[in-house]
Amino acid sequence: MKSVLILFLLSLTTLLTAQAPTVGVLTKTDGALPGYTFFSPFSSTKAFMVDNCGNLINEWDRGTNPGLAAYFLDNGLMFRTYKVDPVGPFTSASNAGGLELVDWDNNVVWQYTINTHTQLTHHDAVMMPNGNILTLMWELTFRDELEELGRDPNEIAPQNFMWSEKILELQPIGQDSANVVWEWHINDHFIQDFDSTKVGFGVVADHPELYDLNHPTLDSGNSNETRDWFHFNAIDYNPTLDQILISIRNSDEVWIIDHSTTTEEAAGHTGGLYGQGGDILYRWGNPSSYQGATIEAQRLFGQHGINWITEGLEEAGSILIFNNGNGQPGADFSQIQILSPPQDIPGFYLREEGLPFGPEEANTIYGDTSEESFYSAFLSNAQRLPEGHTLINSGSPGRIFEINPEREIVWAYEIPVNRDTPISQGDQARNNANFRAYKYAPDYKGFEGIDLTPGLPIELNPLDCSLSTSTIDLAQVPIDLHYLAETNSLRIETDRKIQSLYLHDLYGRQLETLVHSYPTVLLNRSYTLGTYIVRIIFEDGKTRTQKVFLY
Repeated sequence: MKSVLILFLLSLTTLLTAQAPTVGVLTKTDGALPGYTFFSPFSSTKAFMVDNCGNLINEWDRGTNPGLAAYFLDNGLMFRTYKVDPVGPFTSASNAGGLELVDWDNNVVWQYTINTHTQLTHHDAVMMPNGNILTLMWELTFRDELEELGRDPNEIAPQNFMWSEKILELQPIGQDSANVVWEWHINDHFIQDFDSTKVGFGVVADHPELYDLNHPTLDSGNSNETRDWFHFNAIDYNPTLDQILISIRNSDEVWIIDHSTTTEEAAGHTGGLYGQGGDILYRWGNPSSYQGATIEAQRLFGQHGINWITEGLEEAGSILIFNNGNGQPGADFSQIQILSPPQDIPGFYLREEGLPFGPEEANTIYGDTSEESFYSAFLSNAQRLPEGHTLINSGSPGRIFEINPEREIVWAYEIPVNRDTPISQGDQARNNANFRAYKYAPDYKGFEGIDLTPGLPIELNPLDCSLSTSTIDLAQVPIDLHYLAETNSLRIETDRKIQSLYLHDLYGRQLETLVHSYPTVLLNRSYTLGTYIVRIIFEDGKTRTQKVFLY
């Protein structure tokens, strides 16, 4: 197997320090957008905001774990869902039960719980421009109702109930109350071809606006999947269209429904601005779920983060998706994709009769090449930023990184906490998974009147950010680097004296320190197919970072 010559060089901005970061800021370049990154780790009771150096801007210590969503709003408040002890039979890691608004100084402005024997909030909720909240809810549906709807009795969970889904719109009242001003239930929008004597019997393929009550649950790795048969895991709201976007994990789809309906109309099939009541206006990701195509047409695999790209940003109005990639053909890998539903009039979605909803493919903006390969099995989201940048929260490993329009990583951060305990620089992160992350520009409206003076980084023994980047002329550092597959080694050709070498992954995490035995350097272990980074520190302290493809 012949050697592979380096094909790409990293940015001219390169690390000067001999110590490679393991947590906190892994990569920081001049190309990163200024701003502050907000995150609320899955296993932590705290939420954090940091600057591009990883310095702490604010910390909210809530005493409860998120359940799972958290956002920093343009009114200067943090909105989050949080976990309560469920009184009902809801046994998921995605439980919530509580919703709250908290000010910059960690004071509760409003707090409300929905936690009964038959219903519980979960996963995600979103604040609307009018101050109301749309929240995902589990509600129990029992065997007798399921059978009357036409569910195959053999596919009803042995507990004799299933966790159905509904969406509530809550109007916060005072400090601890809320009114339900609108609601939508999936139970009102089924079709089934199992039992002609039951409700909703029909030809599934003729009704993509309805959900097949007996669509088989795909293998999601969800221990509750016999009960949690839909697993809605994300919600977003489009005020221009007055529509709601939902991610349905267990059918590998995203749906759009009409919010302009009354609650009565939302329970039916007519009414609202789009004339279809509470039926599905648009769905994409797995047309086999409505018998619109075979399973080979499936495009989403365990997606979690979904949201409309907001006005003023590139590709505004399209849908940004974190496609986790669970169970897709071949190796598991994640991708960031932009979906542009075909419309003749905004909000009215086109579908050619007899064909699935288009487009056939989404536009992948990161993760579809070996150089960009990464994977998050669960959690995760992406956020479109100005100037064509995108923030990517790889939730399972707790990594947040920003890419520019050329798909280069311009900033990367490893969340430096183990549950609520800060991790020391040089150690590896554990229990730092994260549901969502967002970056806010310095002129974001929510920062008005707030002191943004940075404190220290979250991690212990932090590196000096002022030494983390420098620009050098790579033309003055002639070097060739080859991978020798036969001996699992690197061959280095340079006319400069080398002090030390390190091998990193594409996020900047140090994998191993390489032993000097020039011109050949042996790797300590074999690595999977992909692109890695070799960081070479010369005796004068200057650093060269270069990509190498190992196979």
